[in-house]
Amino acid sequence: MKKARRKAPGKTSGRRKGAEPASPRGQERQARILKAATELFLKEGYGETSIDAIVERSGGSKATLYSYFPTKGALFRAVVDTVVLNRDEPELEPSDDIRKALTVFAEQRMRVVFSRRHRELLGLIIAERDRFPDIARLYYERGPQRSHDLLVEYMQALNKRNLLDISSADESAEFFIGMLLHHWYIAQLYLRPAPPTAEERRHRAAHVVDRFLEAFDASGKAK
Repeated sequence: MKKARRKAPGKTSGRRKGAEPASPRGQERQARILKAATELFLKEGYGETSIDAIVERSGGSKATLYSYFPTKGALFRAVVDTVVLNRDEPELEPSDDIRKALTVFAEQRMRVVFSRRHRELLGLIIAERDRFPDIARLYYERGPQRSHDLLVEYMQALNKRNLLDISSADESAEFFIGMLLHHWYIAQLYLRPAPPTAEERRHRAAHVVDRFLEAFDASGKAK
């Protein structure tokens, strides 16, 4: 089954942008600014991070930073764009083995959702959602909603081929993601336990896929 890194469709963030760097040197400067801002925003929070601190960490000057990102808010939007869009997404191909495809998808989603970077980003977005509701919506559409939509498309294709016996692709996708993430996700939000290990993720993915196929493939039509 192929994996592809691609931009998830959806609304743009609407961030105000300055001049796009044309030269490799300018692109490198912009990348350093984004890297420094990402590290500081995730560690210190938006309100506690100053432009001076970002400039000090990235090098250069305020003039250079503001030429790319006219405001601190524009820089924050760019950081979220970069983190959310630069993700690997598995291709759910209906012609592939269903058990294998769903297991790979499940493991990939858990690896992202329970990663330290994702937890820090989610905490930051929740903390700033009243100030930046557009960023919260952007994250939702390109993260949880995108994963749900991918599953819905996959379920519809399988149902059309009579490989799964489902009455609602949307409901079956919700069922799968809920079984996979809900319990651990709630614990992460409230209790902040250590994230699940790779072995725990593999075991949960296999277990959830087994239960899912038992529920929606009682006739044994799936591969």
